[in-house]
Amino acid sequence: MELTIQGHGWEISRRFEEYVHKKADRLDRYLPGVEDMRVEVTRQSAKDDAAKSLQLTIRRKRTLLRVEEQDADLFKAFDTALDKMYHRIARYKGRRVDRKRNAALPAEDAELAVAEALPIDISADEAPEEQRVVRVKTFAVTPMSVDEAIEQMELLGHDFFVFRHSDDDAVKVVYRRKAGDYGLLQPEK
Repeated sequence: MELTIQGHGWEISRRFEEYVHKKADRLDRYLPGVEDMRVEVTRQSAKDDAAKSLQLTIRRKRTLLRVEEQDADLFKAFDTALDKMYHRIARYKGRRVDRKRNAALPAEDAELAVAEALPIDISADEAPEEQRVVRVKTFAVTPMSVDEAIEQMELLGHDFFVFRHSDDDAVKVVYRRKAGDYGLLQPEK
């Protein structure tokens, strides 16, 4: 597993790097096949006691798991993000177990099997509810540029917009980020 620790506007201490490496070594036991793990730390202000935003991303084959946490204490932010990641892994593994067994086990048994393997306590009230599609929308996907897609998204008042790019005829998605700027999702070639 490749581990990358990056600080934006912030110098990462050797002590924090060692702490992350120690905790990251355990992660492979709960989710085998992790290709890389990325920890990004962004400082919100120049003050030492200001909140730091920590983003933890794990890439595994065709799966991407990401959590984000903010705290003034970097170690506490990492521990909280790691706990969130364990919950995200439990949900991911639970869904895979359900799909593989084609609902042969009741949902409670599948969650128990996953919960026993993870270092977290998933109580019944925290267990994810069954998700289902309640509405299906169809729409025409017309060729347009990224700027036109952003304009269309703003006109609709949505946070994302699916479109076909006029240059390469690929289906792409533009979305509004928390910071107020925009992102573009496009399939790998």
